[in-house]
Amino acid sequence: MKISTLPFLFCLLPFLPSLHAQNPGCNGSRYIDDVFTSVTKTTVAYAPSVNQSGVAVTLSMDVYQPAGDNLSQRPVVVLAHGGSFVFGDKSQMQVWCERLAKKGYIAVSIQYRLYPVFTLGFPDSIAIFDSAVKAVGDMKAAVRYFREDAATTNQFRADPAHIFIGGYSAGAVTALHAGFLDADDNIPTFLQTLLTANGGLEGISGSATNKTYSSHTDAVVSLSGGLYRSEWVDANESPLVSIHGTADATVFYTYGLAANVAYLEGSSLLHTRAESIGLWNYLQAVPGAGHTNLYESALYKPQVDSFLVVASTLLESLTCATTATQEKADAQNWSVAPNPATGSVRLTWPTTMQRAEVAAFDALGRVVMPWQPVDQQAVLSIANWPAGNYWLQLRDTSAPGQRFVAKTLVKE
Repeated sequence: MKISTLPFLFCLLPFLPSLHAQNPGCNGSRYIDDVFTSVTKTTVAYAPSVNQSGVAVTLSMDVYQPAGDNLSQRPVVVLAHGGSFVFGDKSQMQVWCERLAKKGYIAVSIQYRLYPVFTLGFPDSIAIFDSAVKAVGDMKAAVRYFREDAATTNQFRADPAHIFIGGYSAGAVTALHAGFLDADDNIPTFLQTLLTANGGLEGISGSATNKTYSSHTDAVVSLSGGLYRSEWVDANESPLVSIHGTADATVFYTYGLAANVAYLEGSSLLHTRAESIGLWNYLQAVPGAGHTNLYESALYKPQVDSFLVVASTLLESLTCATTATQEKADAQNWSVAPNPATGSVRLTWPTTMQRAEVAAFDALGRVVMPWQPVDQQAVLSIANWPAGNYWLQLRDTSAPGQRFVAKTLVKE
């Protein structure tokens, strides 16, 4: 969905899949405009892991924050750098992180496990996909880190309800797979083997407590990225906003062997797929631009700046949409009653749904009840849940593309 004017974005607001209450910083300017003049950077360790050589490592990330900001909760954008999963460093995303932090976000550039080319030699396609799977697990651990931090020391005052992911090149490939690869996708055998060897979709990175938090994210921002299969983009997933040069010969705009090693489907196919299934999406195609000169040449600076405006406006819309707005837009889909409740609640959804599953999360995004099958008019016991606010998610396992708005549940 290409957008010619920003006001059009706001007419989509009632349909954006925000699952949480409005962030306290929403004032119509923050998260869109540069409301801060300087930022600070803090480097922290975020996840223990094991690299491709079997050596224990501790991954770190650079956290950029608006200088002098006292807001109690700030949305988070987790980014990953490029380098074909072989080269690169988290410092390469500094410019993007600083630009986002000046708008009021916590912007993060992560270190992720790279293929050790000088130790193991040049990788083949399987080795590259293995490194990509590892990078996806690392990014998810970083997302979980901020939810755990919000629930414990609260060092960064992150808003656990509004966390976004993105990246450039290999980093965008990482974010796209973190955002759109699910267990119910048609995963080829070679990739499923790699996933299993790397701890599944969540990966092995992170502490034991880190892994108790949700890695859910609310949007994917792709700078010249690709996904192994565009069909993995489903209607019940997060919005996608991308920029891509049409002459990109590293990660192709349409499809091809990225870096002459691994097959990927580029932004053109991903957004065609998103458009066909009704997923909110935006693609800034830049005619004639390549993989790196798109971001380095003054010729394309207006397009890059325009893209950042649209991307930050989308993130602001997701951050500032209220739960009430979302539920009003799709309230007929299903219901939870009574609410508030003490001992149990009854779940009701359309009778046309054949197979349903439900999951529950607390206000900080921690899994309270993992996905489990439920029957129509199911009674869900919440007697042992601590008092507080929760949100429930419903999905139709016979129609994965169907979206159901999350429901807020108050346990008294």
